Amino acid sequence: MSCQFPFDQIASLREDAQLLVRRANDHELQLESLVAAAEHDVQFAQRTVAHSAESCDDELRDLLSLQLQRSAENAATVRNLCLSARQQHVAAARLLTDLDGDAGAPEQRPRRHAVLVVDDHEDIRDLVARVLQGAGFLVSTASNGLEALIAAYEIRPSVIVMDVTMPVLDGIEATRLIKAAEATRHARVIAYTGNPALDTRVVDLFAAVLSKPAPLEVVVATVRHVADGGCGCTQ
Repeated sequence: MSCQFPFDQIASLREDAQLLVRRANDHELQLESLVAAAEHDVQFAQRTVAHSAESCDDELRDLLSLQLQRSAENAATVRNLCLSARQQHVAAARLLTDLDGDAGAPEQRPRRHAVLVVDDHEDIRDLVARVLQGAGFLVSTASNGLEALIAAYEIRPSVIVMDVTMPVLDGIEATRLIKAAEATRHARVIAYTGNPALDTRVVDLFAAVLSKPAPLEVVVATVRHVADGGCGCTQ
């Protein structure tokens, strides 16, 4: 994957990517420590329950078993978070590699019917994606701004439906980076947010602003309008 950036912005983009790599690495290391601690707690709880089988009354044994269940659930949650952090680290490193690669590739124009849906809430993301697919669009998804940035380079969407408040990289900063890159600057971004009163300093980044939860027919109509070159609509 090659990306073409304006010369005066490549250094800033690379610094942002390097920062993301460092933070992702720090998060992964911290979560690995938490995984080890959580697994230690599970092992301790298992031993405690086993030793209590004969020496404790039923009520205490039930409490210890409940604690073991909670420890196991917490350990599973932390393991999943660690896996997610590792994936984010890999994605950030891949982005940095791309930025350090060939910056002189020919510009690729956006695909007319390709739409990228970005939201950290899986249910919202999947629902909007399904509706847009049913309306005839080629839809890809991302769960945060960093994933959106990478996906935008890969698929060249004509329209991006972008949540504003997300982990790792929020929708405003992701949109700024997308608009700064020559390879993706033609994508038209719709802010899909629970707080439609965006700061006037950032509202010009977006071709339209949709308030959550917008009726699905409004989402489809807005994506069509923006894909056809319309802008400036707020619902």
